[in-house]
Amino acid sequence: MAARKTKLFIGGAAALVVLLILGIAFGGSKDEDSAYSWDALTKGDIRETISASGEVRAKTQINIGTSVAGEIKAIHVKDGQDVKVGDLLVTIDQERLRQAMAQAQGALDAVRQDASRLEATMRRSVDSFPRYESLRQQGLMSDEDFRQQKLLKESAVLSYSAARANVAQSEANLRAMRDGLSKATLRAPITGRVTSLKAEKGETAIPGMSNLPGATLMIISDMSEMQAEIKVNESEVVRTKVGQTAQVMVESLPGKVFQGSVIEVATGTEKTGTDANLYKVKVLLSGQRTDLDNLRPGMSARAVILTHEAKGVLRVPLQAVLEREGSLEEAQKQGLLAPATRNIVMLFKGGKAEERTVQVGIANTQFFEVKEGLSEGDKVLTGPIRKLKDLKDRAPVTLRKRSDSDLVKAKDTKK
Repeated sequence: MAARKTKLFIGGAAALVVLLILGIAFGGSKDEDSAYSWDALTKGDIRETISASGEVRAKTQINIGTSVAGEIKAIHVKDGQDVKVGDLLVTIDQERLRQAMAQAQGALDAVRQDASRLEATMRRSVDSFPRYESLRQQGLMSDEDFRQQKLLKESAVLSYSAARANVAQSEANLRAMRDGLSKATLRAPITGRVTSLKAEKGETAIPGMSNLPGATLMIISDMSEMQAEIKVNESEVVRTKVGQTAQVMVESLPGKVFQGSVIEVATGTEKTGTDANLYKVKVLLSGQRTDLDNLRPGMSARAVILTHEAKGVLRVPLQAVLEREGSLEEAQKQGLLAPATRNIVMLFKGGKAEERTVQVGIANTQFFEVKEGLSEGDKVLTGPIRKLKDLKDRAPVTLRKRSDSDLVKAKDTKK
């Protein structure tokens, strides 16, 4: 609650300054200076929003890398060029891969020949073994000679099985060589635009993770769908949900507001540097095609997301809501280990301040929604904030002649 009020007070600081200026302009006497400012509760609409910064990105963005190492012989596209699925992008040196494939083919031919020879030996041994069994049964072959022939047959079978395994392994190796050779020619996996060309002819392309130099050769983005990827503070991301309405302003296109909706909210944060407490939220942008075509990945953007909206609800000014720490006895009754804070306002009743506990809901830069504790028309004290924090229940107070709302209206009339 404290962190949330701090952020909201920043947004409402300008309004307080205006009220102070109005107080001077319309204030009058010294008695007014020592009196408390106030306002009467009214009903109205509240829109709770969060704002965060980020950058424009394509919804679909592919990092083009290689799974084979080699010198880049040719780059067939330019930065900013539109490409279609299957278009030729990069050619990597294939000579070493062709040599490796030729060696793999030679090794396969050799093991196939060896397997054919061992198959013939095995078949002869298997085919002749029944004859040896007959000779042994007739007493024309000794047991020792029969065992020797049996071992020769089993050895031939095992040798042929091993040869077949070698053939399968060599075939797999040759397929891997062919696959590597095919991947030395990189083609576009999607239809889109080359939005970042990181490689140059003559450089060495290396397989690996995208954060390694030489691993990402280019980036292709599908420009048909654009999004703003913003980073939201941990205290606000809990109020962000998929489907919420958003508006996005792009720094490079002043005055242009893109409508959007939240399509993804990260469940984890990147624990690095200043982003340790920021969560990634993606907002899909909509609008005229001509406007969307002006967007480029990496442009700075600021999004405002509508998290909640309440119409015709009772509202209390932000500056009127204070926090009080409860007693240890109250905490024990609630099953808490430490006292909890509660929200209070100071009402004006019969010339005295009356402390009233309230339950608040959503908020904008000016008002809290009142869920419980106040009624329409109640007069609440709004400042000065230092005096208000030290004000005790049942203490006598003097009000300024005009409410904050009246001062604002007077200012608008003067304009």
